[in-house]
Amino acid sequence: MHEKRTRKIFLKVVASLLLLSLAPSAHAWGPTGHRVVAEIAQRHLTPSAQTKVSQLLDGRTLADVANWPDDLRSDPRFDKYKVLHYATVKDGLASYRDSEKERCGDVVVAIDAFSAFLRTGSRESLYVVKALTDKTDATDQHPCNKQQTEPISSAQALSFLVHLMGDLHQPLHVGGADLGGNAVAVSWMERWETNLHSTWDDEMVDYERLDYIQYARFLDHASEADTKRWQAGDTIAWADEAVAMRPKLYVFPDKSKRPIAPLISYQYVGEQRERMREQLLKGGLRLAAVLNAIFK
Repeated sequence: MHEKRTRKIFLKVVASLLLLSLAPSAHAWGPTGHRVVAEIAQRHLTPSAQTKVSQLLDGRTLADVANWPDDLRSDPRFDKYKVLHYATVKDGLASYRDSEKERCGDVVVAIDAFSAFLRTGSRESLYVVKALTDKTDATDQHPCNKQQTEPISSAQALSFLVHLMGDLHQPLHVGGADLGGNAVAVSWMERWETNLHSTWDDEMVDYERLDYIQYARFLDHASEADTKRWQAGDTIAWADEAVAMRPKLYVFPDKSKRPIAPLISYQYVGEQRERMREQLLKGGLRLAAVLNAIFK
């Protein structure tokens, strides 16, 4: 009797682990998408920027460090950085400039802070973002830094910058009232239940069936005119692109078949694919422009 019960418990554990292994990731763009953005940027660095990046990263590439900030999420000491992966612009607002800002920081101000720090070496550039200060403010009513942490190094700042530029170009990371699509339940090809945010983070990128080097090579064919146009502007302008395209991301061609949890179908993926590809390419080209300006 005891052996039967033990076996039953064992089988339940195995089944649970199997389900976890099949569950989609919740990381922005997913590992592949972030590496694609980083690889495209690497291909467009100036010789000066290539040298400086290699020195800071001890010979590693941008793609090698692109997912490090997501790895920190497993350690509660670094919970303060979670707010830096996104920004909120309420539905009905046209621009990030008009939005109510998160007091601890967001993806827009963090990108600018890391860029300034890498350019000047001044920690004051980081400290304008509350989540990037080293000292704890745990005694405050709404603390941004519950625990003191080691000062961010230049290599870590570069890793964050690479990652957050990827986040900024996943359009649901500049989200509205539904937590950037996290609160929108959907069905992926009628295979499993997920949410709209995760669909853009992972499933749609992985559905391309290319590794990050192949995918970057496939995407990296922007014209000189497009490259120049896309690299113009600033962090806020790039965030506003996501705000402008938001309504298009919520058009589900097969919604009548699944009114409660809309279906992410072949048609939805087909209609969104070029938009997703362009965002990955823009993210890489703009990251290259930012790094080339920093490391002149």
